[in-house]
Amino acid sequence: MKLDKLFQSLLLTGTVVLFISTPGKGEEVREDIQGKSFTQVIGKSTSPQTAKSGKESKNIPQLSEIELPATSAKMLVQTPIPITPPNPEQRSGDQVVPIIGVKASPTDKGVELILETTLGEQLQVKNRSTGNNFIADIPGAQLRLPSGEAFTFRSEKPLTEITEITVTNIDVNTVRVMVVGEKALPTVELFDDNAGLVFGINSAATATSPPQQPQTPQAEKKPASGTPPEEPTAQQDEPIELVVTGEQDGYNAPDTSTATKTDTPLRDIPQSIQVVPRQVLEDRKVRSVKEAVETVSGVVDGGTNFGAPSGGRVIRGFVQIGNFRNGYRDTNDSFTLTGIGTIEQVEVLKGPASVLFGAVEAGGIVNVITKQPLSEPDYSLEFEAGNFGYYQPSIDFSGPLNADKTVLYRFIASYQNSEGFQDFVNTNITTIAPSITLKLGDRTDLNLYYEYTNYNGYPNQSGSWFFSDGSFLPRNLFLGYPHLTFIDATTQKFGYTLNHKFSDNWQIRNNLAVATTRTRDGFASGSDIVDDSFLVGIDTQKREYTIDNYFGQIDLLGKFKTGSISHQLQFYLRLHFRS
Repeated sequence: MKLDKLFQSLLLTGTVVLFISTPGKGEEVREDIQGKSFTQVIGKSTSPQTAKSGKESKNIPQLSEIELPATSAKMLVQTPIPITPPNPEQRSGDQVVPIIGVKASPTDKGVELILETTLGEQLQVKNRSTGNNFIADIPGAQLRLPSGEAFTFRSEKPLTEITEITVTNIDVNTVRVMVVGEKALPTVELFDDNAGLVFGINSAATATSPPQQPQTPQAEKKPASGTPPEEPTAQQDEPIELVVTGEQDGYNAPDTSTATKTDTPLRDIPQSIQVVPRQVLEDRKVRSVKEAVETVSGVVDGGTNFGAPSGGRVIRGFVQIGNFRNGYRDTNDSFTLTGIGTIEQVEVLKGPASVLFGAVEAGGIVNVITKQPLSEPDYSLEFEAGNFGYYQPSIDFSGPLNADKTVLYRFIASYQNSEGFQDFVNTNITTIAPSITLKLGDRTDLNLYYEYTNYNGYPNQSGSWFFSDGSFLPRNLFLGYPHLTFIDATTQKFGYTLNHKFSDNWQIRNNLAVATTRTRDGFASGSDIVDDSFLVGIDTQKREYTIDNYFGQIDLLGKFKTGSISHQLQFYLRLHFRS
């Protein structure tokens, strides 16, 4: 504006010099050119040729007599820009939504930037923020006054930590809103309103003076003094807190300790690891570890003992017997029971893993992560029911036992009853699992656990028989004797895990685990059918056996750097005994 007026004055002065032999005539300049107006009509030239009022004046002001307007960096202004010519590539059917005004209204949190339009629901905002600049492009829109002229909006230093707010047309059908932060990306929220699009711009501090009136693209009265008022000064700079909210993907497990026994992210581990998180277990309603790994590629069932929640897996063609529990050896047989209700997630490491886990097959291992006591109260009571007489009530209680939250507990219990498609079949699974975590200091934790699992009943009897005419026996026929085909297995697990951190980079872990299994089972089956009515060659067998697993391990873990390369080391001593 200053340059335009200066240029106009120079033109008038030059006229006096060139035409000094003729009477000098001047043209009266409008007040909105001499003074500073907030709303100038866009699309009309502001040169002296178009500023005639039809009245001539002989009083030609000298350059030193022109009163320059006072300016302020914090003033809300709307400056004119040239009208953009129509875009020849724009299709005739495309509709551009006009934004007839922009207002900046102070709020308790900062400023609301209102883009006035009656078709706000048709606008889509694209976030193109980068660095400290919040940038939002609004395609299919134009800043345009009701008279048809384009305009732009600019506010300098409207808030603490906010350098500038601008709203401009970047092309014939796109409006850009830019909020420039001094030190960080500003916090901006988008709202729907009957007045149009509303951008809520938050500030780390509020203004100390009363709120100012919003500026609109309507003509305002010129102040009596000819000098626009200055904006209120904001408080001292304070940091802006940027809050980003979102919904976490429950099917994505970014970290696992199975491969390296450290908290290394999955993306940094050059091994094939597949995690079945708790959300997947709940959505699929799995009832055993066997069902939990059904969706893991390269893993198939290796068989169970009368349908008990035990057994092994075939991983990449290798039979792996037993599981790992929280990274340590849990069982080394196919008879020890593992209840699904105590498991938080299941991790499968594919490929050789004997360096960290000892004598295991080359196919890989299955590691179950158990539920741990929580520092906040959490109570769950569930009841499930299904076909073949299936039902399962369960409870899961957890929380602190004292006000300091240094003693935490968790109690899990469930009972599962189910029948089968064969007559006389009925099985039951009972699980009781209490655990306690003691925080012995800021760097020391001790976890004690106990788990009881019992599986008993009359399981399905497998086999296929044919009548003499080649037809199958009825599907529901029990191929044995109910009281001679049974199972009663009980597994008890108990132990502790002690963690102590010497520093942020070094820690020691100690684990002791005991798993004892007592099993009684029997079966009876025939070898042939006589006259399509009688099973002959009956073979019966009863067994009683005990399997005990003892496992202990001490780990020393450390982190250090050599230059820019980070390292994680693990030293361990392992002891495993089975009888």
